[in-house]
Parts: sequence; C-alpha cells; structure tokens
Amino acid sequence: MCEYKTDKPKILVILTGGTICCSTNTEGLRFSDAESVKIIDAFQKSNSPYNDKVNFNKKIPLDILSENMTTDSWNTLLGTLKDTNFDEYKGVIILHGTDTLAFTASLLSITLSGIKTPVCLVSSQLPLDNADSNGHANFKAAVELIMNGIAPNVYAVYKNSDSIIYLHYGAHLKQCENYSDDFSSRDAVAIPDANNAQLDGRPFETNSLYLNKMSPLCDCVLNISPYVGINYGTYNLEKVKAVVHTTYHSQTVCVQRSQGSGSYNEASILHLIDRCKQKNIPLFLTPCSNVTLKYESTGDALTHGANYIFGMTNEMAYVKTLVGCALNLNNEELINFLNKSVNHEIIYI
Repeated sequence: MCEYKTDKPKILVILTGGTICCSTNTEGLRFSDAESVKIIDAFQKSNSPYNDKVNFNKKIPLDILSENMTTDSWNTLLGTLKDTNFDEYKGVIILHGTDTLAFTASLLSITLSGIKTPVCLVSSQLPLDNADSNGHANFKAAVELIMNGIAPNVYAVYKNSDSIIYLHYGAHLKQCENYSDDFSSRDAVAIPDANNAQLDGRPFETNSLYLNKMSPLCDCVLNISPYVGINYGTYNLEKVKAVVHTTYHSQTVCVQRSQGSGSYNEASILHLIDRCKQKNIPLFLTPCSNVTLKYESTGDALTHGANYIFGMTNEMAYVKTLVGCALNLNNEELINFLNKSVNHEIIYI
C-alpha cells in the first residue's frame, strides 16, 4: 500500500476581536463573529497559490473591541504566545482591531524579539462581509508573505485607501490619523504583487525573548500628552513607576517660569518633575534628545531632572517603558533599556 504524505505547513491564527472578527446584522449593527473564522474560509476559496497548501490552527484568547484593550488583555495575549510552540508553525497571524493596533504591534516587537517565526498583525477597516473590507486582502497577503519565507519579525500588513497593501515593521507602526483609516510607518514597503505577496523583510536583531523574562504587565506607566492649559497638579502619581511625557513637534514642553529662572506653578512640567523626584519616579520626554538643550524650555526640563527617549514612535516609547517596568528594572537600568535598540525600534528620525 502506498502512503502519501499529507502534512502541510501550519500557520497559527490568533483572534483577538475587533472589526476583522465582526459581522453585520440586518439592521447594519456589528456583532462579534470570531468563532466562524470566515477569513480562513475565504482564503481557501481565493486565487492564492497557497489556498490549499497550508493548514490553519486557531486560538481565540480574546474577543474584544481593540479600543477596550487593557494591560490585563495584553497579559492574556502574551500568555497564549508564551504557551505556543512556535517551532510547529511556519508563521503566526494575529487578527486585531485597528484602534490600538500600533500599541500591540510595539508590544509584540519587544516581547517576541528573538523568536524565529514571522508574526503578522492583520486588521480590517470594515467587517469582512462588507464588499469594501480590506481584511481579506490583508490576510491573504500575510499568508503569502509567510509561505514565501519572509524573515522572522513582527509585521503589520494593511491595505490603505490608495489600494496598495503595505508591510510595516511593528516597531515603527503609528496609529491612524483622525478621520483616516490609513496606517503609516517610516519604512513601510508596498507589496508589489497582490496575487502572490513576496518580500524578504528583516530578521530579528536580538535574541532577548523578553516574553519569558518579564512579570505580568500592570497599569504603572503614566502617559501624558502636552496641551495648552495643562495642570500638572491634577495627576495622581500613586502606583506610578514611570511617566512618559510626549513633546510638541519641536521637542518642547511648557516650563513657564516667571522672569527667566524664577518660580513656576502647576502649569510647568518642572512642577511634575519635582513631584516625581520626591517619589523616585523617572520622567521621560519623547521624542527628545540631548541636542534639544538648545531650546530653553526643554533644556530647563532636562537639567531639572527629566530623562529623554529619542528615535522611536510615541507608541513604542510608552510600551517599552511598560515592558521595562515588567522586567523590574531600576531607574538607571530603565533609562539604559529605553535607549537600547531592540528589534530595530530605535530609528533615529
């Protein structure tokens, strides 16, 4: 009797919810439909050269709208990844909503750095049963990239409104702008062949595998954006281990001293720095570098005790600080960690 080998490469599909896991009812309302995994069925009926050459395994650790993502939800996802034997799979595809996609992409770029399996985050701007949805195209491209041997890394695969599917490195992905469904990153690559997606990508540059070294994430990092009228006295620093404060486009923040080097009030970041120093909480400005000492305001904040993070997205700066706290790094170790490249996330714009 002849024995035929029926083994096919396997791809793990992890569903977390979001629009890509939704359907629409007769009234036009969206509802979760993660269990049906329509996206796999559609791929197997598509014109992809791999439509019958791959087996899919699925896991559903979460089924939430991505705007409802929390650190507890992230811990659930990380737990699933920790329990996964990546050697069994040609690649991993994570279905995820768009609203917090860049944050999760940053998180996975740090925690999975060193895994020898490509991981693709795939989203959709509309439910899959909508003819204008880009979810099916994004999933198909991700499968083909994996099957064609893209280098191990964390990627986001997404078709923008210009009808081009782009490959983004997860470490560089930025949130969509307001009133837009398009994603961007500094080194996004257009996928040239929509019928059989192929790109080399870049491999992981470290073997850190922080996933296996860190404690569970917790809500211990305060992430602040500047605005006119800010009052730093209103922020509660209880249970805060670090503060990440984004800057204006010139890498500046409000110091508002009276008469040059005089007193300041709660509208000044110097007030917050003082409060942080009293509690031994490091405060980081991002994007910011030591060259911004040329700005009187930023230089004042840095010499007053603020630290700087330069060369990464705001999403990554926050997430990497969160991971650093989960690694139980002390203040000096955290400062060094945040300015050390992990999986290409330091990009030096």
